[in-house]
Amino acid sequence: MDSIRCPRYEGAGWKVQNLHHRVRRGPGQKVKSLNMEYYNNILCVEASELIGAGVITASYYDKLKQRSQINVVRRACLNTPALVAVDSLPQRYRDKMVELIGDPSQVAPRKTFEDRIKPDPCAMEFFTSFRLTDGRALPDDKIKEYCTNASFLNAISVVYADKKAKAGITGARTRNFWEAASHTVARLKAKWGHSLPENPARLHEKCKQYQNLGYSSLVSGKFGNDNSRKVNDLVERMILSLYIMKNKPYSSSVHEMYLQFMGGSLQVVDTVTGEIFDRADFYDQKGSPIIISESTVWNYVNDPKNRTIVDKARMGSLEFSSTHRPHHHRHAPLFSFSKVSMDDRDLPRKMSDGSRVKAYYAYDVTSGCVIGRSYSRKKNTGLFIDCMRNMFRFIDKYHIGMPMEVEVEHHLVNQFEDDMMRAGVLFPFVRWCNPGNSQEKRAEHFNKAKKYGYEKRYQDGIGRFYAKLEANRPKYDKIFDEDNDNYKEKYYTYDELVADDLDLIMKYNNGLHPKQKLYPDKTRLDVLLENLNPNMAKVNPVLLARYIGEKTPSSIRRSQYVRVMYNDYQLSSPEILESLNPNSYDVDAYYMPVEESDVKVVHLFQNGVFIDSCKLIKKYNEATCEQTDEDRASYTEQAKYVSRFDKMVKDGKNKLAKPDFLPSDPIVTEFIASPSPIQEEPETEEFAFDEFNVDAYRKLAQRGL
Repeated sequence: MDSIRCPRYEGAGWKVQNLHHRVRRGPGQKVKSLNMEYYNNILCVEASELIGAGVITASYYDKLKQRSQINVVRRACLNTPALVAVDSLPQRYRDKMVELIGDPSQVAPRKTFEDRIKPDPCAMEFFTSFRLTDGRALPDDKIKEYCTNASFLNAISVVYADKKAKAGITGARTRNFWEAASHTVARLKAKWGHSLPENPARLHEKCKQYQNLGYSSLVSGKFGNDNSRKVNDLVERMILSLYIMKNKPYSSSVHEMYLQFMGGSLQVVDTVTGEIFDRADFYDQKGSPIIISESTVWNYVNDPKNRTIVDKARMGSLEFSSTHRPHHHRHAPLFSFSKVSMDDRDLPRKMSDGSRVKAYYAYDVTSGCVIGRSYSRKKNTGLFIDCMRNMFRFIDKYHIGMPMEVEVEHHLVNQFEDDMMRAGVLFPFVRWCNPGNSQEKRAEHFNKAKKYGYEKRYQDGIGRFYAKLEANRPKYDKIFDEDNDNYKEKYYTYDELVADDLDLIMKYNNGLHPKQKLYPDKTRLDVLLENLNPNMAKVNPVLLARYIGEKTPSSIRRSQYVRVMYNDYQLSSPEILESLNPNSYDVDAYYMPVEESDVKVVHLFQNGVFIDSCKLIKKYNEATCEQTDEDRASYTEQAKYVSRFDKMVKDGKNKLAKPDFLPSDPIVTEFIASPSPIQEEPETEEFAFDEFNVDAYRKLAQRGL
């Protein structure tokens, strides 16, 4: 059996089937053939086949066609032969066809309804991309069902069009079509799994809707409709509200409380608004109480969206963030010192009093290297400052510039938010991490890597009793005494714990970097030193000492030096004295001690204003025979300062004048001696003087005037 494409019905998604019958004649005769098919539900034969098989001559065929004695169902055109209705042929020609191939109606293939049911790719594309009003996609079973419905309706439309075409040719009627179609649809329902109506009128109506509205008419209106819900919004709110009570009840307990509420033995009130839930609101449209099962409560509580909402109320902020809250996805910077992350932690092992050593670390994010550390018995601001000092000692040791960005938390550093930790003062960028979001800080990740990568390897008792992995749960033996809360543990001194941690930091920094594909055979310290950010600025020693250095009051002595930590530091020049306030030699000295507590430079401030940076005065051996080159250089430096001081004093002295006093002006004397013309002479005045006289004033003083 072969098939040909029919251009007229190609768009309808079906093709015309035909049968190429071979007919055997008697001996010595060649095989003839007839091509027959159903066209518009009419049994037809190709005109060329009739002529070629000798059933009719070409001339007589033309005469019959001209006389309209035969029905040419389809005219011939390019690559399309003419089709002649078999029933319209004269009887003698039909008898010849029966002689050749038998009964044509029994031999020709008839296209059934199922043959016309073809997959509709456009329907599949529409239903897979269709979204409901709440944004959800259709379930897979519904997509399959709707695509089958579309294929059935397409086939019904084609058959109905053929029926109408045949009715126009033969005068037949189509009034029983929908009864027959509904019968066929019902018969094929179990086999194909469609959901079309089996009632003729409803099927006809559905077909019209499909022709007018397209694929969207097949989507059920039940999707997104709350009418079929037994649990409405109010019942769902009641279930979730009971579930977030402070005692964190089970879903079974929520079910019991709901039944008690519906039974009248329990009143439920919203403590925020003061609203009492009205039991009458929990009845359906028929007036029956809405009774739910325990599984229904469980399903609503564990709905992904509801689970997130109730866990926000039932969980702590840290647990909720690590369980439900979305997080950012990022990667480490490419250059070291592009970002430094700082965080505090407690060392795992305890001291004899049961407390733990407080530590503060500064990590380079690119390499993971520890670049600053400090320890204390108490977690306070001094712990952070000591870590900053240690970090800058590390920076000074390797001659590294100022880090580009620092990442800190609020609880120990917020008091420096407006000065030292303001962006642009010490660091170009400062990132304040959100409180309670430990996964945000890179230092938290490095603390974990250091703890379980190195501390657990070299120390005992590292882990937590609630750790999921058994290997990370330390062993505890309980002591059964009157307190019933004591365990056998090994305790350490403060110095032992600090020394062990310093040793681990050295091993950690010199251990292989975890990204060996990116940094093959490189340690963390190697990665740190070989990938420095080229845009780092030089460290400003004055600002550094001002904010994180040591401070001590002092005063400038002998116009030359200040004494700090029992050492003398010389001014850069005598002219610095001009910067001091009047009659004040008191200053504040800031300095950054190094590991050996040897301070080379101090920075002087007076009333918060920078004055000068003073270098340590190097004393020299006064015995000439024992002097070294360093002694002579120190002598020369001090001599230069004394010489500059002498020059400053000499230059200032040369600017001074040599004043002297002249005799008093006579006019002034007369003004003092002569009384005013409008004043009367006092009666007690017994004498007057007309010139400045010392003796006259002495006499007046003796008389009390």
